[in-house]
Order: sequence, then structure tokens, then C-alpha cells
Amino acid sequence: MTLTVAGLALHGGAPAVGAAKAGDPVAAIQRQLVKGHGVRITEYSTFNSDPTSGWERYKPTKGVLAFGDGKVVATDLWHHQLGKAGERVICIGERLWVYNPEAKLPKGKKWVAIKDACVKPLETGYLRLDTPAVLAAVLATTTSTNASDTYDGSPTTLHQGSISFRQLWNVRPALRGGSLHDEHADWEIDWRLWIGKDGLVRRAWSKWRQPEGEAMKGITGGRGWYGFVEDVRYSDWGMKLTIKPPSAAQTIAFSKLKR
Repeated sequence: MTLTVAGLALHGGAPAVGAAKAGDPVAAIQRQLVKGHGVRITEYSTFNSDPTSGWERYKPTKGVLAFGDGKVVATDLWHHQLGKAGERVICIGERLWVYNPEAKLPKGKKWVAIKDACVKPLETGYLRLDTPAVLAAVLATTTSTNASDTYDGSPTTLHQGSISFRQLWNVRPALRGGSLHDEHADWEIDWRLWIGKDGLVRRAWSKWRQPEGEAMKGITGGRGWYGFVEDVRYSDWGMKLTIKPPSAAQTIAFSKLKR
């Protein structure tokens, strides 16, 4: 069976990508990152801005990530938190296309094209699942493993632990800087990964605090940090997937919109 949607072609059936050695999530995920395949995601985000506001859970982001050459090369996602009806965003390389059902566009146009390096990596928070060194460093901080729930038809083992920013910087140095400095090196990211017998992650959860930084100083009511939780569900690993741009006839460049 083949399902075709604007900008997206999905092919049903069993995954064509071979399973990796059981118990090795790093190798299992790397084997999936090949052209013509992908994974389906549902991401839930929760945010806390100051001591009085409590935790706010956003509406989910849902869609698919397409792979190639050992990485995510394109995405097609509905961001349900954006606007009343949500926004659909297709990202391919250095271009993105935005569809907002509420947007007032010229007759016949549905999509706005924008130049932007927008591909979303395979991650929960700062924890990249598609970067072997990062995922291996995360798993090295495991403090417990327990049999857990079934996701996407697969019984899973819950691995959990905490990794400090210092440990993460060692394998992902680009994260150092911005609002993150040496005084935050020992701040930790709590994490949980639900991993199937095939080594593939079916759910990834992380919770951390982020310093407000000088530019936003005082915004958090004197506490000095924001709180974040990201909870991502993965399904249909290895699905055949090709993400294509929307029809040119239905697209208008952002630069041509009247503002």
C-alpha cells in the first residue's frame, strides 16, 4: 500500500532496513539512517518559566523524519501548538515550506517557502540519538534498567540515568556557549530511553534546566533558569519514506508576501 499526501509519500509494509544486533542501540539506529527510509514521531514538550507559573504542557508535534547518509535529511511535521489549527512544516536541506490553514495567502497558494537550514535532528532535548558518540555517552551514564511498557508493538527495557553538561560537551562541544558556561558544567540532564529488543528507541524522555542568560536576566522571577521536559515517541522505524516539496503552483516565496 502507498499513501501519498502533499509533500509526502509513505509506503506501508514491513521495514526494509535490517535489524541490528540486539542490545546495541547505537548500531541499531545507525543502521536505520539510510536513504529512502525514516521514522514516525510524536513529541510532547513541557516548559516552566518561573516559580509561579507551574509547568505548561504544549500540544504535540507529529510527523515523520526522513533519513539519508547517516542523518536526518528532511522532516514533515505538524506543530499543533502553533495557532488554532497548527502549522505543517516541511524541511528539506536549506529550505522549508509552511502551511497554516488560517493564513491569508494569494488565491491558489497554500504554502510559504522560506530559505532556512531547518532539518530537525533525531533527539530529545540535547541528547542526539543519531550521533553515535552522544548516544554512547548517554548510555554510559545509565543507573538502572527495568522491563517496561510495550511501544509500537515492541516490549521495551527502560534505561535511565543523568548526564552532566560537562559530559555532554565532551562529545558535543558545539553546545558549550550561549547561556551555558563553566558554572553550569555540573548541571544534569535526567534521561530515560525505552529500548526494544532490536535495540531501537521507542520512547525518549529528558528533563533539564537551562540558565536564563544575560539577555533574559530577571525573566524567571529571580530563579535564574527555565525548566524543560521533552518526551518523544518513535514508531515505524525503517518505513519507506520520501519527503518532497509541495507543488510549486501552490507555493509563494516569503519575500513576495505583503508585510
